[in-house]
Amino acid sequence: MENQIIAIPSQMPGGLDAQVDTRFGRCRVFTIVNIVNNAIGTVKIVQNGGNNAMGGAGPVAAQTIAQEKAKCVIGGNYGPNAANALSQAGIATYGTKNGTVKEIIDLFLANSLPLISGSNVGSHNGMN
Repeated sequence: MENQIIAIPSQMPGGLDAQVDTRFGRCRVFTIVNIVNNAIGTVKIVQNGGNNAMGGAGPVAAQTIAQEKAKCVIGGNYGPNAANALSQAGIATYGTKNGTVKEIIDLFLANSLPLISGSNVGSHNGMN
């Protein structure tokens, strides 16, 4: 992998030392990591527009990371609407374990995270 932009749902304040947030659509921030020649390049923290959405948080979150040109997201839970929006945007979804963003990136670079196709949690209604 030469260059790739990865989005990771993160707990506040975001960044490499932040804990991964298992919620995709309702996380507060994404840590956007640019992988260059199999190493961490630039790191950016982006507010998640889906965090306070009344409904449709997953698709709004997917749009947020698509605007950052991410081709991959590493998270915990993807509902059906989020999984569909990510798939339509051409963004691959990977599962994660608990840990910091840096630890999860290291696992990703070692090909130790599962690729997830489709949703892995049920549909959400209202504010979850």
